[in-house]
Amino acid sequence: MSETIPRHVAIIPDGNRRWAAQQGLSAFRGHEIGIAAFQEAARQAADRGVDHLSLWGMSLDNLTKRSPREVAGLLRIFRREFAQLAENAEIHERQTRINVFGRWREKLPAVVRREIEKALRVTENYDRHHLNFFLAYNGTDEMLEAVRAIVREAPLRITAGTIKQHLFTRDLPPVDLIIRTGGEPHLSNGFMMWDAADAELYFTEKLWPEFTPETFDAALEDFTRRRRRRGK
Repeated sequence: MSETIPRHVAIIPDGNRRWAAQQGLSAFRGHEIGIAAFQEAARQAADRGVDHLSLWGMSLDNLTKRSPREVAGLLRIFRREFAQLAENAEIHERQTRINVFGRWREKLPAVVRREIEKALRVTENYDRHHLNFFLAYNGTDEMLEAVRAIVREAPLRITAGTIKQHLFTRDLPPVDLIIRTGGEPHLSNGFMMWDAADAELYFTEKLWPEFTPETFDAALEDFTRRRRRRGK
């Protein structure tokens, strides 16, 4: 593995439901297997020296456009997984900080919010690695909220820094690499549109439950071979 490792990798984990359908399983089971893939990806990212790993766990559209049964299943998974993250020995040994972005405080049930808040609280002083979850999040919504806040404040001068300071992700570094699974070669709903302006994109045909450490390494190797011009 080359030493040119991206500092910040973001993942759009598409394909849980399609994988489940192919296996004759429920959508809920597909999401559960997807969690296992995330756990492996988080471990691999830390092992490879990636400082920030961001995962889009649930969009605003997921909350409103999917069946109540599927949404309820996702919320059960989130409640369980954040409870486990708060107690996870590896999280504490690696000094990994948990961050959650989006409208989860407004949109998710109290029982889920409590587990998220605990995971945030018990890891808030860590700074070696960062796991960033995006829940009840859309990039277009994030940008609109930033613009509204700037308009309310009416600063005399607006710079790129002004916009960054009004994003949900104001404390995150720029995204270096976006990985999207599921064979869909596009982004969705402006995912991290400001932070990912110069990101490299990596698309794989693998569905998210099929994502392995080898898949992650392939994406990192592809990244190291690219010449990042950044407009030059």
